[in-house]
Amino acid sequence: MKFDLLHPRDQLVAIMHRIYHGGLTTLSGGNLSIRDAAGDLWITPAATDKGQMLPGDVVCLRAAGAVDGSHPPSSELPFHRAIYHQRPDLGAIVHAHPPALVTFSIVHHLPDTCVVPHAWQTCGRVGYAPYALTGSEQLGQAIAATFAAGHDVVLLENHGVAAAGPDLLTAYHRLEALEFHARTLLAAHRVGTPLSLTPHQLSLAGSAASPLPEFDPTPGAGDQSDLRRQVVQATH
Repeated sequence: MKFDLLHPRDQLVAIMHRIYHGGLTTLSGGNLSIRDAAGDLWITPAATDKGQMLPGDVVCLRAAGAVDGSHPPSSELPFHRAIYHQRPDLGAIVHAHPPALVTFSIVHHLPDTCVVPHAWQTCGRVGYAPYALTGSEQLGQAIAATFAAGHDVVLLENHGVAAAGPDLLTAYHRLEALEFHARTLLAAHRVGTPLSLTPHQLSLAGSAASPLPEFDPTPGAGDQSDLRRQVVQATH
């Protein structure tokens, strides 16, 4: 089953639980969003326990202007909107405070992804956004401008990291891969000086591995993600 066939609410809850229980953020830190094909923006709520978040907690901001949800949207909504405006190719954004990447952010140093092929293939060159108040339009503009320059992962000065992709699983993969790489670099610095690979050496690894083949939904069946979610809930 393809992950992106799940309802956006279920996708956001699944990834938020992986982020929280994986130690990549705190109980109140981090936020995720999905922009669907209709232009609706699904985002995690403000001031909720990330480890206990449920599908019903997710907020949907409809393209037409209506808001569906029992909670206010994340306070970081401005930067999610700003990134989507600058990058029409993106369908999901993940923001969290992983310890190793926060460490890099507070010393104002970008992790070098050219050290190992996997980090380079998954994350590319990491961008940097200067400090601004959390939840402010200024922060949104700074992050969005960095994404607009072509970066898919951006380190936020003295804050954390934002990663994006065409879908939520890709965005999460970039976040997780960069945090693992950052931890590796911190360990490597205790042994010696990490050495970067040359562009030629990186090119030898080829493109990132394709995902395992998965079935496609029946052509013409329409979007049945909400119905599938209801069936799963009824089964539970």
